[in-house]
Amino acid sequence: MKLTPTCGHTRQNQTDSDTTMNCQTHEQNGNRLPHPKDLSLPFFAYGVFKPGELAFLQIKEFVSLCFEGTVDGQLKIRDGLPIAAIELPGRLDGVLIQFRTECQLAAYQRISDLEPEKQYRWGTADAGGQIVNLLVGISPDKGSHALEEAWDGRKDPLFTDALEVVEETLKQNRGEKSPTDLKPLFRLEMAYLLLWSSIERYASLRYHLRDKATEKVLRIASEPAFVAALRKFAPSDKRSVQRADDPKKKSILDPEKPLEAMKYYYQVRSNLVHRGKGALGDHDRLAKSLGELLSIFRYTLKAAFDDSKFEGEH
Repeated sequence: MKLTPTCGHTRQNQTDSDTTMNCQTHEQNGNRLPHPKDLSLPFFAYGVFKPGELAFLQIKEFVSLCFEGTVDGQLKIRDGLPIAAIELPGRLDGVLIQFRTECQLAAYQRISDLEPEKQYRWGTADAGGQIVNLLVGISPDKGSHALEEAWDGRKDPLFTDALEVVEETLKQNRGEKSPTDLKPLFRLEMAYLLLWSSIERYASLRYHLRDKATEKVLRIASEPAFVAALRKFAPSDKRSVQRADDPKKKSILDPEKPLEAMKYYYQVRSNLVHRGKGALGDHDRLAKSLGELLSIFRYTLKAAFDDSKFEGEH
């Protein structure tokens, strides 16, 4: 295990006492993607790290300059992730990202920490006379297909069609409950699990693409947009839910405690997965949780994409 210093940086629009971030250290797992050999080269982003994409939030603080460029190769998609096939003929559009000199190590470590080493390796390419580092797909022809247009995370089906299906299902089934007909409840359960698929997709693209889904999801609770949305859409009365596998333990929905609130919504999900059956009391709790969490997630998702833009981009 290796400790690597992160870069101190200055943030705009803050008070003088809060403008300078101290250098910190964090652990680098030896099983993750290593750094590229030459950290001084610009990073060529063609997918999740482009300005305007969720993963750009991981490196935005280190960026000094962004400008559009192209390299030889083709853009493919595999398992929902864009990959570069630079050995194939074609043109791959992207963005050259220049990091501040004192932040190059920290920036490339953030990139390496997010990407799975089984999907990518580091490579170099020529972008109009400028040599760049880029993430190259491993065995890009296996399990992939060509992507005809630039990758756009905002158009991810789990952020568009899936959320519309969740909303439609909620509207059609939230008021229907009967001790003899549990179909409306089961439809709400399916919608709730689909919503969580969208949330987990968001957490993966924003934080890292490895396992540990619960850890990634709980990190969302620290986002200012989630905190604001929770206060806006969650009820002031504190609902609770017991664990299906241990009724002595419970989670409480409190809009003033974001982490506990996220655990509440996640516990509702876990109960659906592990219990496999429902009751009339579950219908009301599930309908309320589904409506609240859908609004909270849409608010958080929009704020994240808005924040991922870079003003110096051209």
